[in-house]
Amino acid sequence: MSTSSNKGRLSTHLFSACFLATAGLLVAQSGVATVEPPNPRDLTEGNWVLQGNESKYCKDAPKQSSREIVDAGWGLMATHWTGVDSKGAPVDIRYVWRYDGRKYPADILKRVDVAISWKLVNPRQVEFVDWSKDNKVIAQNVRTISEDGQTMTQKTKYPGRACEDVQVFVRQ
Repeated sequence: MSTSSNKGRLSTHLFSACFLATAGLLVAQSGVATVEPPNPRDLTEGNWVLQGNESKYCKDAPKQSSREIVDAGWGLMATHWTGVDSKGAPVDIRYVWRYDGRKYPADILKRVDVAISWKLVNPRQVEFVDWSKDNKVIAQNVRTISEDGQTMTQKTKYPGRACEDVQVFVRQ
């Protein structure tokens, strides 16, 4: 065998190996964490996990938090909110609503003194208001979905306070 043909084979093998590695890397990167939203009319639907390191809180931050937001049928939306609060206690809250501006209980598993009214602004944005039992605004919230549909940011303003919570979730 000649030296030049060995060099040619080696170059061909190196080129092939580099090409395959690059192609594999591109395929792997393009498929990372991309989950198709279930409903193009309401991009908040789906499973969301809080990114604590990207979020900001006025009070103590939860240790874990996730939301499962679904179309429950009959014109109702439903959320199952789970996690662990800042003190280590489990969080398990379920609520239902319609995008009609009316007030719905902030939890359907137990009696609560808070109601929430909901408005779908567009497929990427939902606004909702937390109300006290005596009809006072407790918090004003906006959920916004990123252009790629993979990040949900929820901003919460509290009347009379300069602080704003910013919760960042990723789609699962």
